[in-house]
Amino acid sequence: MTNIPKSRIILYLMIAGLLPFIFVAVNLLTKTSNLEELQNTLEEVKENAYVRETKQSLNMTVRGHYKEADHFYIDKHLETLSFLKPEIESLQKLVDNKYYAGDENVKKRLELLTGTGNALLFSEGSVEAYPFFQETTATLVHPVEVNLADLQKMLSLIEGVPVGPFKPGPFRPQLIFLEFKIDKKEASESNEIFLLNMKLLKREYL
Repeated sequence: MTNIPKSRIILYLMIAGLLPFIFVAVNLLTKTSNLEELQNTLEEVKENAYVRETKQSLNMTVRGHYKEADHFYIDKHLETLSFLKPEIESLQKLVDNKYYAGDENVKKRLELLTGTGNALLFSEGSVEAYPFFQETTATLVHPVEVNLADLQKMLSLIEGVPVGPFKPGPFRPQLIFLEFKIDKKEASESNEIFLLNMKLLKREYL
């Protein structure tokens, strides 16, 4: 001890005196870090619980909304539609005219528009079953020709919302577009014709 300078002894004593405070500070910082981590974890758990509850609530709302959905909605409301009625009426008047020369192209066009060749016909895939709902795809067998009014009516029936003057049908299942392709085929001052093709997902809640 006699060989150690007095100033160094004082320094050692000061450091020794500070050690408890250093340990307390480190311990406090560790606890603070742990507390912040715990708080962050609790916030994350609370947020996940909120998201889960919201999703469950939405799922229950959706299930309730589609509870009475008609399994044959597509058959009743989509596959019974007829398109291009103004053109059909014009062609029919032409054919019914006693001076009609019997143009084969006019006859074929009228047969196409009034038959199954221009009607919605869906091919349904296999049913995929889940705990609370089942799904199946409905693919249009062939494209159809439609005008703007036809398109509005069809979209209203599929989307379940009013579109233009048209309203959706009752007891609609959840219908989701998987594919939707539309090309303009012909256009005139009084008429626009589009070629439409689509694929739907039909979801029914159990």
